Amino acid sequence: MTASMPAYMTDPTEEQLAALNMAMDRQSFKIVAYAGAGKTTTLKLIGERLRGRGLYLAFNKAIASEAQQKFPPHVDCRTFHSLAYRHVSRDITAKLALPRFSPKRLGDDLRLQPVQIRRNMDGVNKFVTLTPAKLARMVSDSVSHFCSTHASYPAPRHIELPKWIDQNDADQLREMLFPAVEKRWLQSIDARHPAGIGHDIYLKLWALSKPNIPADFILFDEAQDADPLMMGILTQQPRQVIYVGDAHQQIYEWRGAVNAMKKLPLPQTLLTQSFRFGEPIADVANTLLKALQEDVPLKGNPNRDSSTESGLVNAKKDAILCRTNAAAMNQLLIGLKLGHRVALQADTDRMLKFCQAAENLKNGKSAYGVPELAYFYNWSDVQEYSETSEGSDLKTLVKLVDDHGTNVLAQAVNSLTQIENADYVISTAHKAKGLEWSRVKLDDDFYYDTTANSVKITPEELRLLYVACTRAQSNLDFQNIQDLIVGLQSGKKVIYGN
Repeated sequence: MTASMPAYMTDPTEEQLAALNMAMDRQSFKIVAYAGAGKTTTLKLIGERLRGRGLYLAFNKAIASEAQQKFPPHVDCRTFHSLAYRHVSRDITAKLALPRFSPKRLGDDLRLQPVQIRRNMDGVNKFVTLTPAKLARMVSDSVSHFCSTHASYPAPRHIELPKWIDQNDADQLREMLFPAVEKRWLQSIDARHPAGIGHDIYLKLWALSKPNIPADFILFDEAQDADPLMMGILTQQPRQVIYVGDAHQQIYEWRGAVNAMKKLPLPQTLLTQSFRFGEPIADVANTLLKALQEDVPLKGNPNRDSSTESGLVNAKKDAILCRTNAAAMNQLLIGLKLGHRVALQADTDRMLKFCQAAENLKNGKSAYGVPELAYFYNWSDVQEYSETSEGSDLKTLVKLVDDHGTNVLAQAVNSLTQIENADYVISTAHKAKGLEWSRVKLDDDFYYDTTANSVKITPEELRLLYVACTRAQSNLDFQNIQDLIVGLQSGKKVIYGN
């Protein structure tokens, strides 16, 4: 079989050949591809061998455009959104260009009235007034949440409220807000209503039309990150769909992703041989996979020299991977102070907005446009909230603002170096997904707890660490999470937290 392989694939692995043979049967199936295990090469091979019109589906435009360079002409490479855009009435897609209503204007439009609710922080109830603008933001978020589901019409269950709202208040608030959510959805799909819409609206409309995708076979990449809406569209197609992904790299639960790779009742084939790194890095990855109760190990590349030695403070590194935007910011400030040329692969736009919102709250204005700060009326409320268990994820950002001031932080973000000219990249683990560097160092802000006998960690955190560790090719410096890795390797009991 290898004799007729394309030149770029002179030596396919047994696993790659098994995936190709399965594809040639023209049945739908899933390819579980571990980190760095030649997924793109395998997909390209399948795309070249299957006859008829092919469609490769990706989540973002950059990945789809890059794939188009690699796949043969009979395989069209697109995003879900571009497919939907073509098939939804121009009257609706024209609304993308209209200005969005501000929360205040939407609140007026929906005739929302202020509501008093109880905010429970560490067992203490405090009354908070939700303004029409804040309620309008909840309505918008609920419509977006509905759009990511497989439901055919909005329902009160699509209204997601902050955890700190007292349960009785939450039930009443859902009941009260639901007519506004229904109205906002109907406005969104009404060509005559003057408010602009987001891309999720036309994608949902397309899904509700029960679309028949014009292709003979579909290759769906990163399937583990799909939301129920996308899975609903694909599972209803009367043609071969090949789902490709890694259940252990599913790190977008907070964005509505469902672990499609595990749930799909389809035959599967595995790609477990990583080409990216050698055995020492694979060992660390397998420690995390074992804690995730995976019994099929990842195999390191025998032809690749890799190490997990930790470097000294000024050791050469190509990337520092952090858990949070706040830690990435901290590393950036340290790097700039040392005179390093630093690139940042994090949500810089969000950081700048956070700084602006913090500045507004300090000056008695509202924190418009930053969801985490939307329910606060002054900065001291935010400081108090960040000290509670519920608000702990804001603690580092609040401390950065308090220690350095918003100007210093904004200036740091504006002093970044382009990636190609930088000494190294600082990235969040989420933003690092799909990327690789020769030498990777992990930061110390990942969430877990080790004691003498146990390790407490969430499955999502284990998956995030698996993604982070498998970005390295030649050196992985995991000194900052060494207690976790050693604890797991020595057989400590794993307690899965929330």
